[in-house]
Amino acid sequence: MKRKHIARKIFAMTIAATMCMGLSPAGSVLAAQSCNTDITVYNIEAGDVSCYSMQDYPCNSMHPSANGQDLTPTQEPANTQAPVTTQADGKSGSQTQTDEKSDTDTQTDAMTLKIDDANQYDGMEKPYKDGYVPTNANGSVRIVFPILSEGELRGNTLRAALNLGDAQTAPFVFKNYEKDIRLQTVKVNANTKEVSAYVADFTVELKGKRTNGSYPVILKVTAKDTKGNAVEQEFTTYVTISDGIDPDATTEEVTEPATEELPTFAPKVMVKSYKYSKSEIQPGDEIKADIVLLNTSKENTVKNMTIAVTADTESFTLLSQSDSVYIEKLAPQEETTITFSYRINAKTAAGQYDLGLAMDYADGDGNTYSTSGKAKITVQQSSEMQFDDLSFPSEVVVADVVEAKVQAMNLGRSKIYNVRAEIAADGLKPQGTIFIGDMEAGTAATGSTQISVSSLSGSKLYGNTEGTVTYYYEDESGKEYTEEVTFTTTIKSPFSDQKEETTPDNTNQWWVIMAVILGCIAVAAGMIIVRKIHLKKQDEEDTE
Repeated sequence: MKRKHIARKIFAMTIAATMCMGLSPAGSVLAAQSCNTDITVYNIEAGDVSCYSMQDYPCNSMHPSANGQDLTPTQEPANTQAPVTTQADGKSGSQTQTDEKSDTDTQTDAMTLKIDDANQYDGMEKPYKDGYVPTNANGSVRIVFPILSEGELRGNTLRAALNLGDAQTAPFVFKNYEKDIRLQTVKVNANTKEVSAYVADFTVELKGKRTNGSYPVILKVTAKDTKGNAVEQEFTTYVTISDGIDPDATTEEVTEPATEELPTFAPKVMVKSYKYSKSEIQPGDEIKADIVLLNTSKENTVKNMTIAVTADTESFTLLSQSDSVYIEKLAPQEETTITFSYRINAKTAAGQYDLGLAMDYADGDGNTYSTSGKAKITVQQSSEMQFDDLSFPSEVVVADVVEAKVQAMNLGRSKIYNVRAEIAADGLKPQGTIFIGDMEAGTAATGSTQISVSSLSGSKLYGNTEGTVTYYYEDESGKEYTEEVTFTTTIKSPFSDQKEETTPDNTNQWWVIMAVILGCIAVAAGMIIVRKIHLKKQDEEDTE
């Protein structure tokens, strides 16, 4: 009975091999099992196991692999009975096709990348699904590959390289078009939506002599997933050339007129603007200079640009680590900002200074150029003035005219302009402003005016009055400064001098005055007594 069963099984396998000869792919393994005459074919290709029931695919029809179809069955085999096997202990057992499929399910699915064909990215006139064609203009073609990942890549980075085809027939200028692409969030569909994608954006130069046609460009992408598994994939797009040589044109020799070579204009980089971290810069300050550079060209990209800055070393000290900056490229009409830090030396005189910029760069064809620019910086010296106390009498008399003097000293390092003083006080009337004028650094000057004295304006006509002296001056930038000081003086009556003359100089000598007065009185009394005696004697003589 056992031999009969084995014979039936060999017979069934022979029939299956004969019927399906040439239909399965190379390297396929055929296995058949006989149960109700059903035969199951197992296909093993590149590590993938697929099962086909001969009832599903009869031998008089094309095997799905021949048409490039997916080899995974879309329906269950008609026979669900498991084959019978004999184990080592002589007992019978069964093993289903499901066991073989479970082994396949445990394999790790490779991460896949795909083109985002639904969205329109920068540099694309339409999405891939609507027939995106790379843009060809100004002797170059821009090719955009927006790539989406179904999983996370290591470092969120992939390596992209272009394969431009045959260098002899392709219209492209062959260079090393390879770079790392990082995952980024970009705006698509006219900035109406945001997508996280790897955007491989290449600008490929075209040959001057190129033939019209459609040329394939292959993007090869390599990366690793987070488990370290390698991910490799290729994407193809087509570049259409329509401004070149017509391949169907007649090959008759045609004498072309000599073409006049048009001049090539170098891309210009200029200093567009600059600003400093402080609005007023003085000696001793530390400042940061932000300088904006502009590529004025509308067509050419500036590449490999270096900018070196120079300044007066006696007036400025560079605080940045280097006096040079490198910029990889600057697109047409694009701006970039470079920054340098300086300290203004303490002895720097007020004035305007230059930060010189020397720029070296190349265009897209490798031609090199040099140019220069300037950023101007204005240094303002702090104004330091000193004014002596007002020279004015401590006492004045009504109706007098006295002189008032002021002295100013310029202790700063810059020139001071329009130095002047104004005096104001109750009872004092200046004839005008005390004008000193311009003063060089480290100089002193004096100014004066006449002041008329009058009585006080209140109920008290005489006494102390307090006044102010206001000083005005301007620095080199025209900024005006003011300083104010006070002074006091006493206004006296014009009769105060006479009263002082009748007053004894020394009140301690009053007894001397009294003695003189008593002496005068005694003399007068004596004279009167003597006169009376003399008159009495004369009367007596007359009566005799």
